[in-house]
Amino acid sequence: MNEITKEIIENNPFCQPYNTPFGAIPYDRISLSHFVPAVKEGIRREAEAIEAICNNPEEATFKNTIEQFERSGAMLGDVLCAFEALINSRSYDEIMEVSEEIHTLYTEHRNNVTLNERLFARVKKVYDTSDSSLTKEQQRLLQETYTMFIRSGANLQGEEREEYRELCQTLSTLSLKFQENQIKDTDEYTLHITDEKDIQGLPDDLIEGAAAAAREQGKEGWIITLHRPSYLPFITFCRNRELRRKIYMAHSTIGAKGNSHDNREIVKALVNTRLRLANLLGYSTYSDYVLAERMAQNSDAVFSMLGKLTWAYLPAAQAEMNEIKAVAAEHEGEDFEFMPWDFEYYSEKLKEKKYQLSDEMMRPYFNLEQAIYGAFYLATRLYGITFRLCDNVPVFHPDVKVWEVLDYNGEHLALLYCDFYARKGKHAGAWMDSLKPQYRDAAGKDHRPHVTLSTNYRKPTPEKPTLLTFDEINTLLHEFGHCLHGIMSDVTYASMCSPNVLWDFVEMPSQIMENFLVEEEFLQAFAFHHKTGEALPSHLLEKIRASRTFKAAYQCVRQVGLGLIDQAWHNRTTPFDGDVLQYEQRTTAALRLMPVMPQTGITPNFGHIMSGGYSAGYYSYKWAEMLDADAYSRFQEEGVFNMKVAQSFRDEILSRGDTEHPMELYLRFRGRKPQIDALLKRDGIKE
Repeated sequence: MNEITKEIIENNPFCQPYNTPFGAIPYDRISLSHFVPAVKEGIRREAEAIEAICNNPEEATFKNTIEQFERSGAMLGDVLCAFEALINSRSYDEIMEVSEEIHTLYTEHRNNVTLNERLFARVKKVYDTSDSSLTKEQQRLLQETYTMFIRSGANLQGEEREEYRELCQTLSTLSLKFQENQIKDTDEYTLHITDEKDIQGLPDDLIEGAAAAAREQGKEGWIITLHRPSYLPFITFCRNRELRRKIYMAHSTIGAKGNSHDNREIVKALVNTRLRLANLLGYSTYSDYVLAERMAQNSDAVFSMLGKLTWAYLPAAQAEMNEIKAVAAEHEGEDFEFMPWDFEYYSEKLKEKKYQLSDEMMRPYFNLEQAIYGAFYLATRLYGITFRLCDNVPVFHPDVKVWEVLDYNGEHLALLYCDFYARKGKHAGAWMDSLKPQYRDAAGKDHRPHVTLSTNYRKPTPEKPTLLTFDEINTLLHEFGHCLHGIMSDVTYASMCSPNVLWDFVEMPSQIMENFLVEEEFLQAFAFHHKTGEALPSHLLEKIRASRTFKAAYQCVRQVGLGLIDQAWHNRTTPFDGDVLQYEQRTTAALRLMPVMPQTGITPNFGHIMSGGYSAGYYSYKWAEMLDADAYSRFQEEGVFNMKVAQSFRDEILSRGDTEHPMELYLRFRGRKPQIDALLKRDGIKE
């Protein structure tokens, strides 16, 4: 053992027993300097285990090759998951530097593994040898392992193998740089307001948060940022049209301002590198490469679905837009030129006019603390699981709270880390991550998962709690659905645990949770006025239900547009060297419902497809929406809170991970293939 390795083992928390409650990652003992050495040690251990597999003189079998390979990278996986949570929660220059080094190390290591000819020869030997004694899960793992090698260049030879290595390293570096630019360009913009008349009509929460942001910067007045909790309510309620225009343009040019954080050249490099990688592996487009391992299987199926949605929803979306423009004309006159920065403002006016309902009417009933309880209540009502707050589990940020999840029989099921509040350096949006996967070790012991739920809500003050809009609590339920998918996992192999499923299936278990938000029994459990304690009035619930289809067609067309942008970049057969924004705008021209500013665009800020794993797969949100609406229709048919149906959903969907093809799982739960009718009905497109 060399001195560096000895020092790592003796002093690095990742290389020692954690000795923490539930084996939680010891964030209280981990510093940034521990990650790179731990990654190196994890790589060394996995490489050593793989060498042992390759040197085994016995004939290759599932047990001594596939299963041993599956278990070889456990420590490395733990370190990478721990780092991912940290970088998502508070990115800054030092973390990004470490991230770049880790990405370089990991990419080189993965290439060394997947291009290891001796290892692949043993994997192929097992794959080519029929073994009827394997379980379904083992058969799936064998198939997925073999396919992973093939799709990672195992069949390449000579110069092509080296080119594959270089392409993977380039993609890793570009993806990380795109992400860094996106965060910094978002963080650096502020709109400083000093005139009190410009905050009139804004929600109290926003005003208080903006004043606090200004004080933090030593300024008078109010600071508005491009982070969603600040940006969205401002552009929705700000009466000053010029300020709406300013912040809209700032938000719509993230990654495209011509500054040091501009992502347009990175976009070109990313899509062209992905195309070359796909060509190298025998595919004509990157989309073909990705979709070969999706439920959709090919781009024809994706375009068919997007086309059907466009045909069904576009006329209704145009009608919705005409209604919004009519409201704008009522306020501003018939000659008013409607622009994109007017959309949210007059949409809210129409919603108030049409349903006598606004976000601010609902917000007092959606206290975050109560909403968390509501989400837990729903999980208890459906699955019998309970949640117990833990104050002794180390966390990756002081804002994080941790709950132990207990099964219906009182047994430990999982840890749930919740990081709810927006802050500088934190990734935008909302997401679920795994800190530790669920799996059974060689001795059969069940290792339970640790999962994270992250959002970007306004932090409470001593005077006022965090109050959510309907959309924000919808997001909470969505991400909680992802968490339940991970929590319920019951598989043998870590790589197959929930939610490690095909990308166009992974959103279904999350999106189905959103359906419960208009169920009275669910709302009665937590929707109480934060000051008076009054339950959400029945007349307000009826308005919420009536408004559920509000802008549903517009939102669908927007999602179709995002799916088309994704496919436009990844279904190319030739490299791209044009204007990124113009190309995007041509792609979605047929769906255009508002004027488009030439200098604005989505692509330079489209982290989902450029750095977030959804490249060539963004359509999966709509695909999963069809699945979730159809799956929820069984709950509606047999009882929304029917525990028998919920248990079936747990047994057939949530717990099974990637142990079988998702369509097989879905067929067992629903009894038939998914149909689009339930989605059309839910969105008010079809009676």
